[in-house]
Amino acid sequence: PANGPRIPGFLASTMAEDGDGDVLRILIASDMHLGYAEKDPIRGEDSFNTFEEIFIKANEQQADMVLLAGDLFHDNKPSRRALQRCMEVLRDHCLGQREVHIEVVSDQTANFHDKYKSVNYEDSNYNVQLPVFSIHGNHDDPAGDGGLAALDLMSTANLVNYFGRANDIASVRLYPILIQKGITKLALYGLGHIRDERLHRALERKEVSVARPSKDTDQWFNLLALHQNRHERGAGDGKKGYIKESQLPSCMDIVVWGHEHKCEIGSGAGTEAVGNNFVVLQPGSTVATSLVEGEAEDKHVGLLEVRGDQWKFTALPLETVRPFILKDVVLQDYEQEYDFNDEPTLMAFLEEKVEAAILELRERHTTTALTKAAENRAKFPLVRLRVDYSGYSTCNPQRFGQRFVDKVANPSDILLFTRKARKKAEAAAAAEARDEGTYDGGEPDDARTQIQSFVGEFLQKGSKEQLRLLAEHELNTAVFEGYVEKENKSAISAAVDEKLRQVRELLNGERAKGFDEGPDRKAKETFIEDMLAKQPHRTAPAAGAASSSAAGGGASAPPASSALSDAPDDSDDDAPAPPPAGRGRG
Repeated sequence: PANGPRIPGFLASTMAEDGDGDVLRILIASDMHLGYAEKDPIRGEDSFNTFEEIFIKANEQQADMVLLAGDLFHDNKPSRRALQRCMEVLRDHCLGQREVHIEVVSDQTANFHDKYKSVNYEDSNYNVQLPVFSIHGNHDDPAGDGGLAALDLMSTANLVNYFGRANDIASVRLYPILIQKGITKLALYGLGHIRDERLHRALERKEVSVARPSKDTDQWFNLLALHQNRHERGAGDGKKGYIKESQLPSCMDIVVWGHEHKCEIGSGAGTEAVGNNFVVLQPGSTVATSLVEGEAEDKHVGLLEVRGDQWKFTALPLETVRPFILKDVVLQDYEQEYDFNDEPTLMAFLEEKVEAAILELRERHTTTALTKAAENRAKFPLVRLRVDYSGYSTCNPQRFGQRFVDKVANPSDILLFTRKARKKAEAAAAAEARDEGTYDGGEPDDARTQIQSFVGEFLQKGSKEQLRLLAEHELNTAVFEGYVEKENKSAISAAVDEKLRQVRELLNGERAKGFDEGPDRKAKETFIEDMLAKQPHRTAPAAGAASSSAAGGGASAPPASSALSDAPDDSDDDAPAPPPAGRGRG
């Protein structure tokens, strides 16, 4: 029999005959980014309004559980307001009298890493009607003293079941939450965000293992929640790592892919993995955090219904998302009609284009606003005009935006001026275009990419400022991920200290072999540089993150008597026999 995705879809008549007792309903969402632009007087409520809509839909659809694929919060240290608003929504919609029909049958001490180590609805002190399962993303990952994430607070408050945290990066082990409802058996795997380069190496080196149910292995429907780059971004030294679908465990039936902001579930179907046998569901973000093409797509969450070995997916459009339109303008296409060297003429022309875009949005969204929030969204849409000004000069975007202060939500960044890449290969030009904001999904960091490029030029090999011990990528990680994103004041010094420790360790090893340093300082420096160049690529641990030794990589491993067994991440040689006939490609 074929070893492919299970059959997507089952007859509604079958559901009617058997009732709902065997149908497991999972509402899927990702990248809520609670707290994004919360101080903006116009957009400040956007992330919270849509977050509440997600849970209203979950209860309307009688979902058994909600699965969030990372980046619940926009900031690593969310504001008190963001934490409170999140807890209010979860308390209002997840606590109640509705009965929970799912049962967790796996070893929960291995599933959850907090003090209580149990699914929240089993706590008799709480009346949970809608369990929420969530992994962390790159925005809200563990950091600082104790290696805690914002999700740890939600877990301690018994509002979210936080899972999928890899304590030992050197040996990642995926251990599933085994969930049953009637005849349906779901093995829910989760992997919170790990630096893409690091996870990529771990997958290539076969350092990722997958625990599989040892009993009735073929009867479990395997679902993985992941939060990583899915596409290559950047160019040259600024290239960012990403995870290939072919690298992921082949035993999965569905992978819910977070981090990518472009919604790819609007058609009600996922995409078949490249080089693998599962289906990818990419919900995309629920709020626009950057003005790029992928964010301008209609946004959805999804309802995944599983019954036995079959499944059906339904896209649910979000109605509280602020309208967003993105248009491209090439000035050279209009050079016969306008003199763009005259700034007033240029600004008048661009004003016409923005007015036309606003009118197009209003024609798309004709529903009468019934609430103040809906009225706010209709009155102040998001508009981005990408202007190719090759051959001409630009105007001041901020001054231009003053014309639309009472018409759009983003008056200061309506315009994005770009130029055609020159003397570059086609592939390099395409990669550069992504960094300029034309990439159609994910989270481009324009300022970050530009700064890294400037730093790279300043520290280029052969210059007086060239780094000799600390590698450029290690500096970028410490500065941008540790110091900037996680506000860890000791991130840079910790990275330097870790590098010095590694070098001392290597030198001690060389001394043990009888190496004589000698008195020549330059010879010493050259020897150290050559020694480091021969070492395999190593990445210092992020400052503030829990170390594998402290976390105890094997602490969450199941006991020998567990109902789970290990299987390699990319091979079916030791895996259970393939499923019986009838589970064809969907």
